[in-house]
Amino acid sequence: MLNGATDVRAAITTRIRDILAEAVDPVPEITGGLALHETGMNSLMLARLLIESESALGVDPFADGDVLLSDVATVDELVAVYEKALTTAQAG
Repeated sequence: MLNGATDVRAAITTRIRDILAEAVDPVPEITGGLALHETGMNSLMLARLLIESESALGVDPFADGDVLLSDVATVDELVAVYEKALTTAQAG
């Protein structure tokens, strides 16, 4: 399991780049403030990102219903919900 905010951010941004590289050329720079819809990802790519992130990080921040995907607009917000889920899982 990953630890630390840097690892979570790296895991998610790497997955975004990898998924986009299969369909978009050139892959845009992935920054924290970038809106997910501005990355060029479609809904299937986003679903794949969430599945791969859950697998890599060992948590699903959307499982309990406290956070909805519609609440997450940017890369930073996506990283934050995974960081919070990891912190909660490690504490519990």
